[in-house]
Amino acid sequence: MIRNAIAILSLVSVGLAADAPPSFDVASIKPSEGGRETVDVVPGSVTMRNMRLTGAIRWAYNVLDVQVSGPSWLNDTRVEIVAKAATPAKEPELRRMMQALLADRFKLEVHRETKEVNAMVLTVAKGGHKLKEVQEEGSPSFSTGKLNLTGKGATIAQLIGFLSREIRQPIVDQTGLAGRYDYFMDISAYITDEMRNAGGPPVEAPSIVANALQGQLGLKVDAKKVPLEIVIVDKMEKAPTEN
Repeated sequence: MIRNAIAILSLVSVGLAADAPPSFDVASIKPSEGGRETVDVVPGSVTMRNMRLTGAIRWAYNVLDVQVSGPSWLNDTRVEIVAKAATPAKEPELRRMMQALLADRFKLEVHRETKEVNAMVLTVAKGGHKLKEVQEEGSPSFSTGKLNLTGKGATIAQLIGFLSREIRQPIVDQTGLAGRYDYFMDISAYITDEMRNAGGPPVEAPSIVANALQGQLGLKVDAKKVPLEIVIVDKMEKAPTEN
């Protein structure tokens, strides 16, 4: 009987270990001094600089900014996170580790709801896309300049994630393009002198982006209502526990 009890306890222990979320081996979180928001990901490591808490949640749950709903201070609080796993974990597992880290250090609790929202739906245009697929292994590179952006071995998710934040509208990827690509988009040709003189982001930003996506990248944009999953923050501390 004792042997059977030990066997049962062992099985329970294994089951609990299997259910436990993966976690980083080492993680440091500190307040940010401000600057451009960046996320650098390599196998087994994530580094976030000047990251809004909204952005950290967005990355952890692999959604857009507009899919994170919570108190306004989530956009005002910026942090730097350097987290390393014990193994060269790939991005999907690193995202789950980031969820566990935010739950542990910020006491983050969320739930998900699906809502119908107005969105820009991205598909491949009739003439085909103009992206160059990259087969070589390597870390995706995505950078922005003045009214332009460059992807080198980057994903469609990186492209629409950035554009969605800039124009404050959800962009839903229905292109079916799951690889890594080289691409360049420059919207300066679509900005009129009147828009430049007005100052600030033009109200026509969504249509400007849509025209540039189709004209330069061969990606069509249609305005539609679509069901979108929303990550709703139920609880989160403003400051993390100590490193």
